[in-house]
Amino acid sequence: MADIKLDTSADSSVVLPNPNAPSPPNNPLSRKLNKILETRLDNDKEMLEALKALSVFFTDNTLRTRRNLRGDIERRSLSINEDFARIFKDVKEELESVHEDVQAMSICSEEMTNRLKAAKAQTQDLIVKTNKLQTEK
Repeated sequence: MADIKLDTSADSSVVLPNPNAPSPPNNPLSRKLNKILETRLDNDKEMLEALKALSVFFTDNTLRTRRNLRGDIERRSLSINEDFARIFKDVKEELESVHEDVQAMSICSEEMTNRLKAAKAQTQDLIVKTNKLQTEK
C-alpha cells in the first residue's frame, strides 16, 4: 500500500495510507502477528480462563519451563482424566447397585401381585359358594 505524505509544516509531516494503492502481499508471519495484536483478551472469556488455569502451575518463565510446558499440560490433563475415570467408576458401581435393588423390588412386587390374585380367586370362589348356600337356606 503506497502512502501519501502530507506536509503540515517545514519540520514534520503526516503519513496517510492511500486508499487507491494496492496493498502489498502479507506474509503469514505478519498476518499471525497482526491477528494476535488485534485480539481483545478482555472479551475472550475462554482465553482468560485458560490463562488463569495456566498461571496456577506455570510460575517461572524460563527456557526450561517453556520447553516442558506441553508435557506439564499433558500430565495435568492425564491426571484430571484419571481422576474423572476413577470417580465415574464409583458412580457406575453405585448405579449398578441401585439397579439391582430396583430389580429385586420389581420381583418382590410381582410375587406379591401374584399372591393377591390367587387370594382374590380363592375368596371369589368362597363368596360364590356362600351366596349359593344362603339362597338355598
